[in-house]
Amino acid sequence: MSLPSLLLVDDSDAILALERAILSGHYALNTASNGKEALEKVSRVQPAAVLLDLSMPEMDGDEVLKRLKADPTTADIPVIIISSEASRAEACLTIGAELFLAKPFRADELLSAVENALANARRRARVGAMALLRLTVGGLEFAIPLESVRQVILQPATRPLPMGPAYISEFFELRGQPVCVLDLARRLDVAHREVVEERKLVILEIDEVLLALSVDAVQDPEEYQSSDIERRERVGGSDHGLLRNTLLGMLRAGDRSVPIFEPRAFATQELLREAIQVLRPEGVERSA
Repeated sequence: MSLPSLLLVDDSDAILALERAILSGHYALNTASNGKEALEKVSRVQPAAVLLDLSMPEMDGDEVLKRLKADPTTADIPVIIISSEASRAEACLTIGAELFLAKPFRADELLSAVENALANARRRARVGAMALLRLTVGGLEFAIPLESVRQVILQPATRPLPMGPAYISEFFELRGQPVCVLDLARRLDVAHREVVEERKLVILEIDEVLLALSVDAVQDPEEYQSSDIERRERVGGSDHGLLRNTLLGMLRAGDRSVPIFEPRAFATQELLREAIQVLRPEGVERSA
């Protein structure tokens, strides 16, 4: 398991040597002696945290911090200000610095500051994390939040549904409860790549109503960190038309982006309730 990487930024060789001596063995270390070099190395190394001096040649730490926080690709990297200038350092805390450690510092203080900064960053990442199930149908890939998924099963035998659109034309019973099957290939106007017997049904619960999405393939569920997800608010055009209520964001998956959809996007709640009512009229009890 690789060590978390840190970028140590200071124009003093003595301070850099001290920081390396204290932190080596605990972290993978990179150094920079001025602000411009620091920005170049941050974009290349993507460190877990930056230890930043304030007064440096070419570009001060204050400006480095502002640029890091203004860039979405580096805004989440925690920055620890290490300086003897308390008033400047405290001003940096108001614009996004994680912690301030005054010079001179002790070894235990430096180790504690880095540990706390990384723990805070992990906590924030968990808050923005999302557990997702990635699905494929007809060559299209998308993801849905795992919280709506109850189980995944192989395509069972189904019966025709006496109403509804072409993409919701079948149902089956799961533990005595009727479940409508939504054929996503028909819904998205693509062709399935798997024969019926090889398809998967993803059972969703939407406002206490079960719905089965018929798809070609399902990947194992996984929790993705906030840094892997571009939220809807940052996706161009997402506040217009149908995307306003259906697109939750985009998952960065290697060299491509996978849309994350709200499951309600595939069928309206009114349609599902009407279908269930046809299958189980009022007054008829569920089977055991």
